[in-house]
Amino acid sequence: MFARILGLTVTAAAVTAPAAVAADPIVPLAQIHRGMECTARTVVQGTEITTFGVEVIDVLDDVNGSGPRILVRVSGDAVAGSGIASGFSGSPVYCAGADGAVGNAGAVSATIGQYGNDVGLVTPIEQMLGLPAKPPSGAKRAPRAVRASVRPLTAPLTVAGLSPALGRLLERSGRARGRALVAAPVGPLGSFAPQELVPGAAMGAAYSTGAVAASAIGTVTYRDGNVVYGFGHQFDAAGRRSLVLQDAYVFTVVGHPFDLPSMTSYKLAAPGHALGTVTNDAAAAVVGAVGERAPTIPVVVNVRDEDRGRTVRQRTEVADEVDVGDPLGHGLLPAIAPIAVAQAVTTAFEGAPARESGRLCLRVTLRESRAPLRFCNRYVVNASDTEGVPGLALAMANDVTSALAAVDATDFKALHVTGVQADVRIARGLRLATIRSVKGPRTVRRGGKARLTLRVREVRGPLRTVRLTVRIPRDAPLGRQTLNLAGRTLDAVDGGETITIMIGGEDDTASSGGAQSLREVRARFLATARYDGLRARIGKARWRAGAVAELRIDGRGALPVRVTR
Repeated sequence: MFARILGLTVTAAAVTAPAAVAADPIVPLAQIHRGMECTARTVVQGTEITTFGVEVIDVLDDVNGSGPRILVRVSGDAVAGSGIASGFSGSPVYCAGADGAVGNAGAVSATIGQYGNDVGLVTPIEQMLGLPAKPPSGAKRAPRAVRASVRPLTAPLTVAGLSPALGRLLERSGRARGRALVAAPVGPLGSFAPQELVPGAAMGAAYSTGAVAASAIGTVTYRDGNVVYGFGHQFDAAGRRSLVLQDAYVFTVVGHPFDLPSMTSYKLAAPGHALGTVTNDAAAAVVGAVGERAPTIPVVVNVRDEDRGRTVRQRTEVADEVDVGDPLGHGLLPAIAPIAVAQAVTTAFEGAPARESGRLCLRVTLRESRAPLRFCNRYVVNASDTEGVPGLALAMANDVTSALAAVDATDFKALHVTGVQADVRIARGLRLATIRSVKGPRTVRRGGKARLTLRVREVRGPLRTVRLTVRIPRDAPLGRQTLNLAGRTLDAVDGGETITIMIGGEDDTASSGGAQSLREVRARFLATARYDGLRARIGKARWRAGAVAELRIDGRGALPVRVTR
């Protein structure tokens, strides 16, 4: 199981300094009343903004302590098959004010769980802009039925760039952790031009871009100059942020008439171009600035397929929030980087053979350290029931999670990761051999070397000879003894292997306490490295005997020896 934590590339477009966009006029909540006919804007296919009708049912003085809301019913072709879907959050609602001028009244932000999803709530525009929202005289508190059934249009985390099998596994893991997650295509065939983030346009708040693009997608509500307001509700409720602000491409709206927690209508959309920085995740809005690029950490994965002689190289950029205090309580790197490694390995295999062998070398560079953190592990995997995901991908991602969690969990200071590189080699079949016999000298000397000859049987292969030089410990017992050798067996991966979504949930890495020094960080990181060579024993003396470069050796062998001084 992934320890503790969570193709084509959507290329981030080079963004020049954007032209300032004039703010729309607003209609104060005090001027909204029952029976008003208004219009909302959103994207239901591609990037084109469309409209749908909004009828004001009533104005509610308070909804579950979140302040006043406008109760509305929606209609029109854009919502006919789905009602109010996830991804509609932030859709701006335009109404005529007391003077007859049309202005922005707020954002669609919630449903009430009724069949058809055509009744929902609108967050007043004043709340989104941080202004006092004064309800009209006579506004009533929300009825108990509404308070009990209101469901904010929580934006699912859309992850693009995954294989279908890995996407299904990730969705299942998200459900287990209570996090809505949708695996989406990477984008339309070819590409689409960068979009202006104007009211009604699709927008994304991204954890990562590139080969693995993870983003919450909603709708722009309001824009004032280069400042963009959207969603109409919180995303992670984390306050100050440093995520990537994006546009998005909507494939379609997937309708579900029953608005249930596990089954709800949603926009199937792909994150698009990096256009700026999400700076605030407030209670009533997600706020960003166009043109200011969010800092990111490059994650580069190189996978060499030794059977085919081909290399897959993928690059993912992960939002770096360390300088805003990691508002989720942990960084995003331990959640996204393992998925990037798993996806690159899956892409290289083009399938999920049961027997797989490979090697992972992970390198992490830090601003605070001249020497990089690095380890290499070998894997020989016999996977079963992994639902189409290579067992090697899961085993490697597991180790990446553990290593990066060690870097993330620090108490003495915040560390700045400047880059992550995973160099992977994969092969089909088990590069494993079992010991059949051991030959060597009958007399060995404490502190000396013994040259051993092992006859081993490769899995479904021939017998072969392996030579190994073993140093005898200085504390080995004297006299007639037995030199015992033991190898390492397969790495077992089965259908219970999954991806735990750390984002937005509890971080159980904190329970063990963070590292107190850079030396401790390095030690915890290196604890992920595993010795998979032969182990030797003479009496109570135990030591590492060495490894064979091209094979993992399994099984046991014994050689009678006489130990001298």
